[in-house]
Amino acid sequence: MLTLIARRFLAAVPMLLGVSIAAFLLLHALPGDPAQSILGQRATPENVERFRQREGLNDPLPQQYARFMDNALHGDLGTSHRTNRPVLDELKERVPATIELAFFATLLAAVIGISLGVLAAVRPRSIWDFLCLGFALIGVSMPIFWLGFLLQKFLSGTLKILPFGERLDIAKWPGFESETGFYLLDSIFVYRNVELTLDVMHHLLLPSLVLATIPMALIARMTRANMLEVLSQDFIRTAKAKGLAPRQVITRHALRNALIPVITAIGTQFGYLLGGAVLTETIFSWRGLGTYVVEAIDALDAKPLQASVMVVALVFISVNLLTDLSYAVIDPRLRHSGGKTQQAVPGIGWLAFAPWAVAGLPWLSLLVLVLLKSTGRIEPGNAAFDKAMHTTWIALGAEGLALLVVLAVRGLIWQAVSSIREMAVTTARHGLAAVKDLSRFLLGHKPALAGLALIMLMLVAAIGAPWIAPHDPMQGLDVYNHPASSEYWFGTDSQGRDLFSRLVWGSRTTLRVALAATLLSLMLGTIVGAVAGYFGGAADSFFMRGIDFMMSFPSFLLAVVTVAILGKNLDNLIWAVGLVGVPLFARQVRAEVLRVKALDYVESARALGFGRVRILATTVLPNCITPIIVLATLGMGGAILDVAGLAFLGLGGDPFVPEWGLILKHGWDQSSKGAFQVGVAGVCILCTVLGFNLFGDGLRDWLDPRSRRV
Repeated sequence: MLTLIARRFLAAVPMLLGVSIAAFLLLHALPGDPAQSILGQRATPENVERFRQREGLNDPLPQQYARFMDNALHGDLGTSHRTNRPVLDELKERVPATIELAFFATLLAAVIGISLGVLAAVRPRSIWDFLCLGFALIGVSMPIFWLGFLLQKFLSGTLKILPFGERLDIAKWPGFESETGFYLLDSIFVYRNVELTLDVMHHLLLPSLVLATIPMALIARMTRANMLEVLSQDFIRTAKAKGLAPRQVITRHALRNALIPVITAIGTQFGYLLGGAVLTETIFSWRGLGTYVVEAIDALDAKPLQASVMVVALVFISVNLLTDLSYAVIDPRLRHSGGKTQQAVPGIGWLAFAPWAVAGLPWLSLLVLVLLKSTGRIEPGNAAFDKAMHTTWIALGAEGLALLVVLAVRGLIWQAVSSIREMAVTTARHGLAAVKDLSRFLLGHKPALAGLALIMLMLVAAIGAPWIAPHDPMQGLDVYNHPASSEYWFGTDSQGRDLFSRLVWGSRTTLRVALAATLLSLMLGTIVGAVAGYFGGAADSFFMRGIDFMMSFPSFLLAVVTVAILGKNLDNLIWAVGLVGVPLFARQVRAEVLRVKALDYVESARALGFGRVRILATTVLPNCITPIIVLATLGMGGAILDVAGLAFLGLGGDPFVPEWGLILKHGWDQSSKGAFQVGVAGVCILCTVLGFNLFGDGLRDWLDPRSRRV
C-alpha cells in the first residue's frame, strides 16, 4: 500500500511541474504584448520598455520561469492590472466560493444520483427504471446555462422559493464577515448560528442544483448499470437463498460492491465541477473562481488567469489522487496491480521510438505556425514567419520523399495497395450486411430511432438553411421584439432580426463547428491512442504522459483558456473544443487497441512476418472502428454543448453570427423580453444533443448484445 501511495505521488510531480510551466507561458501566450496589456493601449513605447526592464520581461524564459516559481512558492502571485489588487487576496475571496459550490453540488449529485440508480436497478423495466433512464439522458443533454435560466424564472421569479445572486441575505445579516471564505463553515463553526447556516444553504441550493445536473445523471446511470451487474452475481443469489431480507441484500451486499466505481466517478466529477462552475457562476452572478477567469480573459489580465489555472489544476490533481487512493483502499486488488504496465511490442524502446518522435517535429511546427496565422498574430509579409513556414515545408517534403524511397525499396507500396484493396472489398462485403442488421435493430429500438429522427431534422435545417429561412439572419428588419406571427414565425429579437431564420442558420453554424471539432478530436485521439496502445513501452509513456497532463485540467476550463489564447472567434472554437476532446478519444482507442492486439489473429499476422505498422493499420484498427464510431457519436453531443457554452460566455467572436449559444445569450441579456428566445434556442440545443446521445446509445446496444437484455 505504501508503495502504491509513493508511486501515485511521484506520478503527480511531473504533472504539477507541467501545470506550472503552462501557467507561466500563459503570460506570453495571450494576444498582444504583456507589458502593453498591463499598462494599457495609451502607454508610450518608453514606458512599456521601462516596465519590461523592471519586471524582467526581457530576460530569457528560463530565468523568468525560475523567478515566477520562486514568487509563487513565497505566496506572491502578482498583481491584477484590472483591479490593482494582489491576486492572492482575490483568490482567497473567490476560491472558497467555488469549492463550496462544487462540494454542495457533488453532495446533491451523489445522494440523488445513487438513490435513482438503485431504485431503477431494483425495479428494472418498471416506470421508475424508465424515468431514471430518461432523467439520465436528458441530464447529460441539458445545457446548464439554459436550465439555470428556466429555474431562475420559475423558482426565483414566479414562485419566489429560492433566492438568486448572493451567497447569503445581506439585508438580514449586515454584520456578517467571513473568516475562512467558506460561508457554510463560518456559519457552523464560527457564528454557530442555525438560522444563518440554513440561509447560506438556501442560497447554495439553486446554483448547486443546476451545477449538479450532469454529474447527477452520470452517477445515476453508472449506479444502475453496476447494480444490475452485481445483482446477477452468484453471491447475491446465495444471500437471497439464506433468507436475508431484500433490503439487507441490496444495502449490505449489492450496493457496497456496486459503489466502488461510482465512488471514483464522484471524486472525478468534483474536479470537473470546478471547471463547469464557469458557466454556473456566470448565470447566477456567483463571485467565484469561474467568473474570476472570465473577467480576466475579457481584460486580458494574465496574472489572475495564471493563478486561477494553477489553483484549479492543483485541486483537480489532488482530488484525482485522493480518489485513486480511496479506490485502492476499497478494492485491495488494485494495491498489487497498480505498478504493472502493458507489454510493449518487441523492438520498440526509446531508441527505436526516437526517430518517430523526430519525424513528428515538422508536423508539430506546421501546427503551431498554422495556429499563429489563424489567430492573426502574424502580420502579412512577416519575413521570419515566411522563412519558418518555408523550412517546415522543406522538412515535410524531405520526409515524404524518404518515406517513398523506403517503401519502394522494401516493396511495401504494392503491399499497401493490396491491403487497401483487400480492406475495401472486405468493407463492402461486410459493410452492407452490417447496415442491414443495424437498420433492423434501429426499427426495433425506439429511442435510437427517435434520436436519429432528431439528428436528421437538424441536418435538414442546417443543409437547407438558405431555402428554409425566410429572411437574412444578420439583417435587421426595423421590427424590434415583435411577437410570433404569420410573417415572423418566432418573432424578432431586440435587433429586429427574424428569430426563426437565425435559429435555422444557427443549426448550420453550431453543427459545423461541433462536427469539425469532433473530427479533430477523433483524428488526433485515434493516432495517439493507436500508437500508444499498440507499440506500448516508450511510445505509450511518451504519448500518455501528454494525455495525463491535458487531463490535469477540467475540460471546459481548458477550452476557455484555449480560446483566450487563440482569440475569440467561431473558427478557434474548433481548435479549443477539438483539442480538449483528444484525451477522451485517445484513452478509449488505446483501450480498444490493447484488447484487440492480444487476440489470436493479430499474433498470427505477426508470426507471418507482417510489419508492425501494417498490422496496426490493416488488422488492429479496422477491428476497433465500431467502438470509435459510437464514441464519436456521443462526443458530438458533448462538442455541441461545449461550443454553445463557450459562445454563451462571449468567446464565440462576432455577436452577429447566428449560433445557438449566442442566440440564447442575446435573449438572456434581454431578461423577460428575451424569455421566448432563450427557450427556443435551448430547446434546439437540448434536442440535438439528446438525438446524438440516443443514437449513440442505440449503436452501443447494437454492438453489445448483452445490453439488449438489460
